[in-house]
Amino acid sequence: MDEEKLSERKRTLLYNAIDNYIKVASPITSLLVKNSTLHNLSTATIRNELSALEEMGYLRQLHTSSGRVPTSKGYRFFVNETLRHAKYDKRGLKKVRQEMFSRTNNLSEIVDSISKAILGATNYPTVFVFDGFRNLTIEAIRVVFLLEGQVLVLIETNVGAISNTIFASSQITKQDCDNASIIFSKIFAGRPIEFLMQNMESFSLSIKESMAQYEEVFKLVLEVLDIYYNGAKSSVKGITKLLDHPVENEQAKNIINVLDSDSKLVEIMDTEGVDSVTINIGEENGETGLDHMAVVKAPIVYNGKKIASVGIVGPDRLDYASVASVIKFVTDEINKQSIGGKDDKKGRKS
Repeated sequence: MDEEKLSERKRTLLYNAIDNYIKVASPITSLLVKNSTLHNLSTATIRNELSALEEMGYLRQLHTSSGRVPTSKGYRFFVNETLRHAKYDKRGLKKVRQEMFSRTNNLSEIVDSISKAILGATNYPTVFVFDGFRNLTIEAIRVVFLLEGQVLVLIETNVGAISNTIFASSQITKQDCDNASIIFSKIFAGRPIEFLMQNMESFSLSIKESMAQYEEVFKLVLEVLDIYYNGAKSSVKGITKLLDHPVENEQAKNIINVLDSDSKLVEIMDTEGVDSVTINIGEENGETGLDHMAVVKAPIVYNGKKIASVGIVGPDRLDYASVASVIKFVTDEINKQSIGGKDDKKGRKS
């Protein structure tokens, strides 16, 4: 690797130059490097070192006779070095823990509180992709009769509850809903959602034959499950936070386009086979249009099974150490909560 060919002087120069660029967004020049880092070298020597780093692909010039900025390769070097020696702000992370778990058992509100905690700690757009719904375990199914033609389907899982208000046949009564809730909870409690959906036809047939009066209610439950089961669902918080950072218009536009596309988010936030924080910079994200974008992401694992991916999407000039530490802390805390068992979760209910 080229990194192995870098002399200690080049490594020091490159690391500090990129660090300074991230902090002040000022192009890297020989004078700036001399004043901030290598005081004992002449500007001519530093200029030669910068030219060599440019030839090696770590830096690029914006214009002739202008300063240089890091390339994706340069940022990758910086990230590797930073994560190797990073020291995290434990007091700041403690605040994240306090903000992360709201007193709720609603799955969408849990996702919301986690996203808000990351957004508040990093100040970058935060993305949550829920792609492991099938791995959740059903704890109870409740169908609540609201008024004629409308019911609330509430499915409690080992992570949190999902609910949807949907239209129903006028033939369905409150008693049907109450009875079906008791029966369905007994049948499906403790079963993974994956099992129910894979055997949907046989369950539907069995209910039709032995409990025909609850067939329509069961269809409503399946309708709600189907919304979450088929395909990953993404949510984004803090798109306007991009305005808090010095980002070029074209770069900001590209990032916003990605944040606005569910399919692109699902693709770049994929953490299949990953067990910790991953950082993708520029073309590492898989599309040439994302060559100045960074994605810091990690899987959320609950009771040994991946249920989601969470992270931030922003410009390649970001505080990698701080962002990575927050993402790792959040995902580790969620894993601890799942290992802690139901008592922890019940303590958070209102």
